[in-house]
Amino acid sequence: MITGKEERPKVVTDLPGPEGKRIIAEDEKYLATTTKAIPAVVKEAKGIVFEDVDGNKFFDFASGIGVINTGHCHPTIVNAIREQAEKVIHFAGTDFYYDIQVRLAKRLTEITPGSFEKKVYYGNSGAEAVEAAVKLARWSTKRKFILAFMGAFHGRTMGALGLTASKIIHKQNFFPWMPGVVHAPYPNPYRNVFGIDGYDEPEELVGRVMGYIEEMFKRYVPPDEVAAIFVESLQGEGGYIVPPPTFLKELRKLADEYGIILVDDEIQSG
Repeated sequence: MITGKEERPKVVTDLPGPEGKRIIAEDEKYLATTTKAIPAVVKEAKGIVFEDVDGNKFFDFASGIGVINTGHCHPTIVNAIREQAEKVIHFAGTDFYYDIQVRLAKRLTEITPGSFEKKVYYGNSGAEAVEAAVKLARWSTKRKFILAFMGAFHGRTMGALGLTASKIIHKQNFFPWMPGVVHAPYPNPYRNVFGIDGYDEPEELVGRVMGYIEEMFKRYVPPDEVAAIFVESLQGEGGYIVPPPTFLKELRKLADEYGIILVDDEIQSG
């Protein structure tokens, strides 16, 4: 049990413990998944600490894959969920109007940067949001091509998979992917295709990447047929890569020059 009083990691069994092994065996038997790699079976969590089914306690440095920014089971959030569940658990927001949806959307537009009109789209996952962004970009521009970057992860559904280029295992045996997607090098300061030390020469690295894109536009991707550029401002699965500071500014200039929509996928960096 987690008391919340200066809880610290504590291991009392082999990992995984006997109950954990039993549940993992049943998981492997009944669940269709290829993603689990950490043999921890969570029982409860509070703050930064989670306890497994065998009584072992750990710090959650993954923060629920980056979505538990207030810690697990923060009392304010728990109370808000409880209060809402006592009123309405689910309503079809695509068919009916609901005040909470509107209020949340309004608040999100207020706290996000930029002095322009904004709208909110609610999605169930990152891949779904990417798919919606692709559709919106192609529909609104009437253009065909999408530009993404090597090392990118935008999801594993069939449309988003076309943009993803982080690991070949994601794409193996799923060809043909979504047509019209091209990839450019990402300005990884440490490992990049140009052999440049991006820490010593960040502007040179950014210049090479932008030059590569311009060369694509000259040779085989007409810029007036590019609907959107999808980019992770900080690459996630590609290696948690921080590009040089001027990269996004230069990308913004390029997109504006050719009337291309710039989509910043912050699903992992948030």
